[in-house]
Amino acid sequence: MNTSNSSASKWSRRQVLLATASLSAVAAGGLLFSSKSKAHTGTLLSAYEDARGDQYVGGLSLQDERVFGARVPMRAHGCAVHPTDPNRVLFFARRPGTQAFELDRATMQARTVFTTESGRHLAGHGTYSADGSLILTPEHDYERARGVVVVRDARNFAVVGEIDTNGIDPHEVAWMPDPSSLLVANGGIMTHPRTFRRKLNIPTMDPSLCVIDAASGQRKEQWRLPDHLLSIRHVSMTSTGITAVGLQYEGDDKNEAPGIVALYRPAQADQHARFSLLTAPAAELPKFQGYVASVAISEAHDLIAAACPYGNGVACWSISDERYLGFIAAAETYGLSRVADGSILASQRDGTAYGLDESRLRSQFLKIASSQPIRWDDHWVATV
Repeated sequence: MNTSNSSASKWSRRQVLLATASLSAVAAGGLLFSSKSKAHTGTLLSAYEDARGDQYVGGLSLQDERVFGARVPMRAHGCAVHPTDPNRVLFFARRPGTQAFELDRATMQARTVFTTESGRHLAGHGTYSADGSLILTPEHDYERARGVVVVRDARNFAVVGEIDTNGIDPHEVAWMPDPSSLLVANGGIMTHPRTFRRKLNIPTMDPSLCVIDAASGQRKEQWRLPDHLLSIRHVSMTSTGITAVGLQYEGDDKNEAPGIVALYRPAQADQHARFSLLTAPAAELPKFQGYVASVAISEAHDLIAAACPYGNGVACWSISDERYLGFIAAAETYGLSRVADGSILASQRDGTAYGLDESRLRSQFLKIASSQPIRWDDHWVATV
């Protein structure tokens, strides 16, 4: 691992291995509900905004169907739940934001806990180590045009190290079942805060999916898709490391996007690792509009789901044979999260939510009690 200051020199391989031990119990994509929980119980965490445009971090309690949250100064995106204290939730600012906020679910208070170093911004995602001692955030070092995963002490949020992502625009990071390996989605797009979210290098963008040793920073694997205009953004992983990867097409004609989801299969005893685009009939491709806001994978239901808000629905595939299952029509679907029984719940921008009935390819709406209109952000994370 590369280090950037004197405090980072205290970082050691032993520390990262201890911090990440037994991580498979909390596989990437958020904590699962207790096996004793009934379906549609627990909490879905998400950022949202109200009708005035004020920003909040909070979520939806499935037991009483109520929205909760605390106001924050800028728009947040994804979140990470502390693995030993589910009342502590970190939310990360949307690109090119620079702040992270901790929500205390016991008091419903939110506070800003860190700001990125000068010349860097967050990508809206992050993850804890298994023991909760470290927080890792993908960040864009726009002054040096490189991607880093910054490692912070979760007690005081001091930077203790960083990992080069072997690309630019790292968006989401997840732990592999091997507790020393990180999976990093490099979006490949160059941006700069002076131009806000404008994409500066589309002709030469270079997205990739990397497996990296968290202690040494060594690149173990790096994968690219045949079409370099498919930005690699979001990941959702099974307990064995099979990972659905959400893509966003940067070509001019979204109807011509070759696909929106790729599947990573790690090496097994009789098979090499592979990374390939999932296919769908040509007539279906225009429905996707080349854009995935979030992705979820469920072993229990043999299901991969990709939210296509611009196409107004969710595209579905089988994990086992990678077969396209169809499209569930539902307006402006953004967030997806796998819950206790393996089913997948979805959020819509207008504040509504529904469960996927993949057997009949339709939506089943959930009741939500909210005192005011809200707009969900792009991601949900399930927890107890």
